[in-house]
Amino acid sequence: MRTRIGLFIGYFFRSLFWSFNLLLVLYTSLAYWLLQELPVEHWLAGMVMISLPLMWVINFVFVIFWLISRPWRGWLSGFILIIGIWLFGPRTFVWHKATEPSSQYKPIRVWSYNLQSFGLDNLEERRQSSPRIRRTMTFLLRQDAPIKCFQEFYNSTAIADYDLLQRLKRSGYSYSALLHPEYAREKEAPVGVAIFSIYPIVSSGSEPFYGVNGIVWANIKIGSDTIRVINVHLHSMGIRVGRVLRQEEIAGVKQETRGVLSALRTGFIQRKEQVRRVEHYIRESPYPVIVTGDFNDTPYSVVYERMRRTLPNSFEDAGRGFGFTYNRAPGFIRIDHQFHDPKLPALNFETINYIRYSDHYPIMGTYGVK
Repeated sequence: MRTRIGLFIGYFFRSLFWSFNLLLVLYTSLAYWLLQELPVEHWLAGMVMISLPLMWVINFVFVIFWLISRPWRGWLSGFILIIGIWLFGPRTFVWHKATEPSSQYKPIRVWSYNLQSFGLDNLEERRQSSPRIRRTMTFLLRQDAPIKCFQEFYNSTAIADYDLLQRLKRSGYSYSALLHPEYAREKEAPVGVAIFSIYPIVSSGSEPFYGVNGIVWANIKIGSDTIRVINVHLHSMGIRVGRVLRQEEIAGVKQETRGVLSALRTGFIQRKEQVRRVEHYIRESPYPVIVTGDFNDTPYSVVYERMRRTLPNSFEDAGRGFGFTYNRAPGFIRIDHQFHDPKLPALNFETINYIRYSDHYPIMGTYGVK
């Protein structure tokens, strides 16, 4: 009798897991279809698409489970994983070597970094120079890139160390385009999105969304050629996984989880509209375009797919590894991106993940300009 009961329990749980496995495969297939075809851009579709990496992990767990108990059943999740690698592998992991430019191209580096306003949330730090902020600003000034783009850029004329606008200008970055130029000479200035260049900016423009989020573009003359650099900071994701994990009671976990889901929904809706404005500035540009910035969306999203259909992604063309750019929990996401015109081939792309001054890592693309 005990043997029969044990067999029945084993059969029940295997059947239950198999049913879950079938539902998981159907869900993963739906995410593939939504991402590949982009038939709808509803926020619910965005939720499904952004969960794709998690679905891959669960499918892999099912493969291991079935290999131990019923090997022939492991083929289903294994097959869906192979399809995912074929369809979306370059979005996730690549390994390219840096390319040397031909004689007709000049290599130009474009640096992008979300500074998190230098972490100056503490009022005391704003009123006096701190070693941490000095190290951060010195690092930014020493980076060898003729075009530097920032999000959540902060400037203060009250303290010389924090007057980064003047320090960049003295370092050779004589040209700039700012989201909020009216704040540039204030004592405490959340300038937001900013572009700095050692090459002449012949024209520029901006479009604020709210606060420090928005778009700044600049037409930059390099020798006898001109390119347009578009720096963006789209609506924040609002994901605060750390807050959920720090909760000790279930009520707190539920409340924080609801807050995360609500922020995700709002973010999907806002960024879907904002990326259309980015596409507008790409279409109306008379020059080849490089788009960089904090998109606050992963490679499995409506925003990324729309941009990818407009311009090639620099990480996919010239990056290495996974390229994760977020320096907070969950940590394994890439939300800072660069896209480039085919006329400006990507020679190299780096995620500088040993720099932890902000909640983002800096990214830098190298492009060939004739």
